[in-house]
Amino acid sequence: MNKKKLNEFLKEAGTLDLATSENNQPHVRCMAAIYHENSLWCCTKSDRKKVQELKQNELIEICIIVQGGQDLGSIRGSGKAIIVTNQQVRAELAEIIPFFKAYWKTPQDTDFTLIKLAIDHYILHDPDDKQFYTISI
Repeated sequence: MNKKKLNEFLKEAGTLDLATSENNQPHVRCMAAIYHENSLWCCTKSDRKKVQELKQNELIEICIIVQGGQDLGSIRGSGKAIIVTNQQVRAELAEIIPFFKAYWKTPQDTDFTLIKLAIDHYILHDPDDKQFYTISI
């Protein structure tokens, strides 16, 4: 049940907070969340600092605020950020990213960085029953 609920929350997430680090200093930023084929993705311009941070250290954590019946909860996830270079995957995701055309002309654009968030496990703080659930992927 919790895995099903987790997936429903992930499908509805419009944004997520992504934590990276550089020289043992964490950096957190809000990003658009893209849920596709049971995976989380995000994208950015290639010259952004987060891209360099991910190239040096792929370990990440994410946080998503979720709304329940009467209260808020959260999803935290830990794993790795994979910068996607496969052109077929980039083209597939470019088709479903609603804001893609506002930033890039084609999926081959070198300024387009697609990131797959390979999350090992999630911690769901259920907004309805107030319990914490660890969900491995």
